[in-house]
Amino acid sequence: MVLPSTRHLALLLCAGLIWICPAARAAEKVVLVVGPFTRSLQVKELREFSNGGKPRGILRAALRISNVPAEDARSALGNQVDVPFTLLGRLLYTELGEAFLGRMATIFYPQHAPEVGIQALRSGAILSMAQSETGKVSPMDFLESYPNRNIVVDVPRLLYLLSRLDSVQEVSEFFREPF
Repeated sequence: MVLPSTRHLALLLCAGLIWICPAARAAEKVVLVVGPFTRSLQVKELREFSNGGKPRGILRAALRISNVPAEDARSALGNQVDVPFTLLGRLLYTELGEAFLGRMATIFYPQHAPEVGIQALRSGAILSMAQSETGKVSPMDFLESYPNRNIVVDVPRLLYLLSRLDSVQEVSEFFREPF
């Protein structure tokens, strides 16, 4: 009789907990933080918008205030990045991957547990890739795989990052090219 290893038991236990606790499976709200002010968006509202719906409520106000055209925001939410699953897994566990996740964890993190931001980002990225049927993921796929009920987005830091980064696709292509 073959006894399952403790590693297999741990994986089964984690899978069972995720299945039992729907809140552990995906983000429900995106909490936008600007200084001392916070506003929340439902992830399902973002999905509806990314699928062609009209912006409503706080999303409409945020687009108006930031002077971002709705089509540009919709395009950004639906922009799919093609990253091979094995490359993503390897990259996220390198020193460079850890540094990248550390920087991103100052922008995106669980609302009541910012100290586990790196682990949550890594988990969300891997889960979104694992659930993808096409091998491509979008920001919406990531949000729907993020392993915490509320994901905080530090808006000023995000805007700074976006001003410095031309394209996520360019970064992805850089890491896929041989040296």
